[in-house]
Amino acid sequence: NSVSANTNENSEQEVVVTAEFSNPKGPENGYVGENSMTATKTDMPISKTPRAVSVVTREQMDDRASVSVADALQYTPSIQANFYGEDNKQDWFVIRGFNQANNGLYQDGTRLDSAGFYTYQADTFGLERVEILRGPASVLYGQNPPGGVINLISKRPQHRESFGFVSVEYGSNDRKQLSLDLGGEITDDVAWRLVALGRQNGTDVDNIEAERIYLAPSVSVNFSDNTNLTVLASYQKDDSDPYLQFLPMEGSLTEHENGFISDDVAIGNPDYEKFERTQAALGYEFSHKFNESVQFAQSVRYSQLDIDLKQMYAIGYAHDLGQTDPTEANILRGLTSEKGKSKSFSADNRLIYNFNTGELEHTLLSGIDYRWLDIKGQSFGDSVLIADGNTGSIFFNPYDPSYTDNVVLLNLTTGLLVTDADRETTTSERHQLGGYLQDQMIFNDALAVTLGVRFDDTKSTYENKSTNKKQVVSNQEWTKSAGVAYIFENGLTPYINYAEHFQPVLKLDKNDNSAKPERGNQFEVGLKYLPASFDGSFNAALFQINKKNMATTDAAGDLLQIGEVENTGIELEAVANITSGLSLVANATFMDTEIIKDINSANVGNRPAQVANTLGSVWANYRFFGSSLEGLAIGVGGRYVGETYAGNIETTKVPDFALMDATVSYTINNMKIQVAAKNLMDKEYVSTCASANCYYGNRRNVIASLSYAW
Repeated sequence: NSVSANTNENSEQEVVVTAEFSNPKGPENGYVGENSMTATKTDMPISKTPRAVSVVTREQMDDRASVSVADALQYTPSIQANFYGEDNKQDWFVIRGFNQANNGLYQDGTRLDSAGFYTYQADTFGLERVEILRGPASVLYGQNPPGGVINLISKRPQHRESFGFVSVEYGSNDRKQLSLDLGGEITDDVAWRLVALGRQNGTDVDNIEAERIYLAPSVSVNFSDNTNLTVLASYQKDDSDPYLQFLPMEGSLTEHENGFISDDVAIGNPDYEKFERTQAALGYEFSHKFNESVQFAQSVRYSQLDIDLKQMYAIGYAHDLGQTDPTEANILRGLTSEKGKSKSFSADNRLIYNFNTGELEHTLLSGIDYRWLDIKGQSFGDSVLIADGNTGSIFFNPYDPSYTDNVVLLNLTTGLLVTDADRETTTSERHQLGGYLQDQMIFNDALAVTLGVRFDDTKSTYENKSTNKKQVVSNQEWTKSAGVAYIFENGLTPYINYAEHFQPVLKLDKNDNSAKPERGNQFEVGLKYLPASFDGSFNAALFQINKKNMATTDAAGDLLQIGEVENTGIELEAVANITSGLSLVANATFMDTEIIKDINSANVGNRPAQVANTLGSVWANYRFFGSSLEGLAIGVGGRYVGETYAGNIETTKVPDFALMDATVSYTINNMKIQVAAKNLMDKEYVSTCASANCYYGNRRNVIASLSYAW
């Protein structure tokens, strides 16, 4: 019984014949992920891992028509995904109350190194699954934010008979997509796969459009029963306008005297703005079993990214910035511009030794990893003001927008003309070399203990070639972790863990010494349950995480590291294939996030900006079998995000919101027709605010698809 690349078959056998694919890198049939390598870097079942781990399977992504990684994580506990709305520059996450911007994202176990606008964005069609480890993970991954790790598992060759999948889509905002997924065996020992798509789409905002081309060839070679090499390559080109609209708070979150700014208004000039990105990667995974006890594994990836970005944003209302504006409707606009190249390399070498000491079973993992990131870019060093070259006006009225065909750039401070010759050239380099040791011990198939320790040597260099300013930050850090779980025969597994994290602060103090890295730890207790009567996974976790040495500056601009945040919360998760037709995902998170220390005493005791203390979602999908409705499937879900604040002062509150999603599909033989809707009720809402800017959430988005699998 074969299972296609994106399974469409409707049969009882499809649900139950899946054992050969229950592995942490292959597809899972249904909603429940049984194994994950993200939490331990070994093939340890999630049920025996004393950490909170979630898996978003391929079937979940297909049923919900997930259009981005952030979109795929909307039904995962403790994750505030896409809190700016859909963004084509990067995916945004807050995990357990900590912003993961530019950090904590991995693909196939190696870091997707990003900095600023040099950010990789993976297309979900190229993924087999998404794994989430919540909480600090520095023992296995080195520098990383405390919220956790998101690991994207690429589609890869399957050593079985040929399979294929082709799909055409049409959706809201004139979205058009053609996607292809093919694979098979060349010989008994060599398998291949090719994943590809082309897409064109508009957005909720007028004249904001995007195009994407994606190619991902891969090949897997079994040199013997004990030795495998899998080569993974990808190429992605985005030619688009930037999605996000940086709106003034008054007129979006609160009503302006001229009303509200429409959510289809482009703050920038669509004909002038652009976001072009080309990202490519080549890597491999190698594994060799020396014997039944010793195994070596290596993961290597080289990535390159080129960007060219021009994006306008609202600085503020003209009359608030000292300009004479009788209408009080006009705003001043600034420009973010970045052009450059990012190159990164990552290698993770692991030796796994399985042995026993008496009745104690050991899985001893030792590893050395290395990574570097090199960025060379050009941007304007001073703030830039947008002006109309035809009229000389610096005003823009978002309530009655009119766009010039002659954009002129001015220095915001001096008012002088700015050209590309005023761009500054900067370079950034980051290096990390780490060694780690982890012992997973199981006694009597019931008591599981995990201990880990790691040492990292990191170095970050930033240089402005135009101003001859340079800074170098070096850190050497130890981190450790420990966890205990007890697996009862009735399916219950209580567990407890302690884990640490560190993240370098890329600044120097007033004596030109390297800043101390941010550090913190987590205490977590939880209870897992695997029912015997159906395929399901349930988890409840209580956690407390702190982050110290957070950087700020004093009145003189000197570095101070007195900031501290502590987040305490409880999260509940249920994922189940309850019957052959009914699948369910449900979760809830309740947190108390608090600023413990801050240079501004008024912030102490407050909640950090943009963090929701309450999150919840539920999704159910039912497939009909054995009746006149056989082939029909219906999915319905709801998402809730609690209120947030625009800043740490807690003066500007962003209201909570609840959204509804739905999918209906019909499968006959190998053909499937599906219609999926996000924000089904077309709710208008503000997704988040940061300082003086706010961002509208996504309106209703409907995608219809016709696919054929074999």
